[in-house]
Amino acid sequence: MRILIDGLDLSGKSTLAARLTTALEERNLRPIHHRGFLAPHNPLTSPLDTVKAPDHPMSALLNTSYLAGCVLDKALGGARGWERRGLLVQESYVDRCLAYGYASGPWPAARLALRTPGMFVGFDLAVYLGAPLHVRRERLSRRVGANSIDRLSVLSEKFHDDFMTALAMAGRRHRRVLTFDTSRHSTELITEQITEHVTQLLSDGKGSRGGDREKHRKEAFR
Repeated sequence: MRILIDGLDLSGKSTLAARLTTALEERNLRPIHHRGFLAPHNPLTSPLDTVKAPDHPMSALLNTSYLAGCVLDKALGGARGWERRGLLVQESYVDRCLAYGYASGPWPAARLALRTPGMFVGFDLAVYLGAPLHVRRERLSRRVGANSIDRLSVLSEKFHDDFMTALAMAGRRHRRVLTFDTSRHSTELITEQITEHVTQLLSDGKGSRGGDREKHRKEAFR
């Protein structure tokens, strides 16, 4: 089973991914917390790892390169290897790349890819996090070592809206999508909600790509 945690910067992705991994471990579900490309032998992983993370959303070329790498992930079947080991908790993936490419440029590759998001690996459960602009700006003021990505993410209401619009478009390829406003819901509550959904999917026999196909479902928790 594959679970994605993604969304705006300064919305609590890393904290939630770590907390969810612990919660699933407590249920003996053998989760794997992972960041970056899924395919272990993706030929674009090494060269892109040499680029500083804050540069990623600032360049159409880098955005295109990352999207190409994520297309290769699906072609190389990387996600299947993770599934054989248990639950995958993926912290950020192509969804964020698409959203930055759409909100920053919009870069041509991101706009084109959002028309056919099925070219990328889909997840059994995608969790998108967000928070109002003023809340994330306040969080930025308290963040030590904030980088250009953090600052870009609070650029304007338009950037925020474009980013979330792109996430919704990218989310069409997932089986189920949950959206949370982290200014209104605690990490503990969100973790509990996700764990319940994971348990339900597993009990329904839909926790792997080999299970029955579930109609795409989207839920928002405001």
